Amino acid sequence: MNYKIALQIFNSMAPVFLLIYLGWLAVQKGIVDKSAKKVCSTLVSDFVFPALLFENTYKAKPSEVFDLTWMLAFCLAMCSMWVVAYLINKVVLRKDIRQSAMQAMLSSFPNMGGMGIPFLALLIGASSAISVAVGNVIVAVTVIPATLFLLELGSALAGETDKSVSGWQIFTHAVIKSLKKPMVMAVILGLVCSTTGISAYLPKFVISSLEITAKSCNFVSLFAVGVAIHGTKLAFNKGLSVNLALKCLLNPAIVWALVMMFGLTGQHAEEMIFLLAMPTATTATILAYQWSVQEEEASSLYMASTALSIITLPILLILMRSYIPGVI
Repeated sequence: MNYKIALQIFNSMAPVFLLIYLGWLAVQKGIVDKSAKKVCSTLVSDFVFPALLFENTYKAKPSEVFDLTWMLAFCLAMCSMWVVAYLINKVVLRKDIRQSAMQAMLSSFPNMGGMGIPFLALLIGASSAISVAVGNVIVAVTVIPATLFLLELGSALAGETDKSVSGWQIFTHAVIKSLKKPMVMAVILGLVCSTTGISAYLPKFVISSLEITAKSCNFVSLFAVGVAIHGTKLAFNKGLSVNLALKCLLNPAIVWALVMMFGLTGQHAEEMIFLLAMPTATTATILAYQWSVQEEEASSLYMASTALSIITLPILLILMRSYIPGVI
């Protein structure tokens, strides 16, 4: 790899990690209080990120959104990683149902909002937000419901919840709850506006408000990641080592194999590999605390995978430029 290519990769990726460091430094120096973690997380997940997703999907043509080959490859990659991580935690690490389900989610659910959007926007362009939008909908109807189902099932088997509730009720409730999240609703509403032509009649002040909010996504999202990782302590143990290897090594390998299998090239391949190679999602970490399952492990994996992405993401870009046609 010559000097010019190395410099191009550095210039593409340095802003991402610089802004994450800025968020961490702001808390470290007392400029931002530690309690800002929750505010930053809510700001990204409920306002900034949904605004960006809506802005990109309502403008997009349905054919640009519903790329069935890409959607199937993405779904298979994520679900395969979830299943592998669950089985390894259950069989090898001998964790219970709830712990295995949570670790599976932490290992397979990437931080598409906090890091995926700004990272791809800087590297590829704003059009990559469509892939993030589709990815979030897939997560909402697969990984999240499956995890919540096993969490509820584990609680029922332990006698902590009402056993009269059926597995189907648990699963459907989890799907509905996932679809009601602002980031998913924003995609659904954007698609409705796009396919029905309503987007042409949206008031100018609404569009302008969305654009202002969406433009802050890159900075706010990355700054929020930096704020979130401040103060997180790594719990070094066998479980963290195994799940970190699953997240940072096996996960990209599975995605790469499916990209080859489905013949994806260029921007489609780049978006899929990068999105699924992102560090553990903030949402997954928050879910661990809400359910009081693997909280310390969740924080450690979130912190460690985010730190390692400084190494793994540039390596993936170098490999893609060398072996996947159309990646520039």
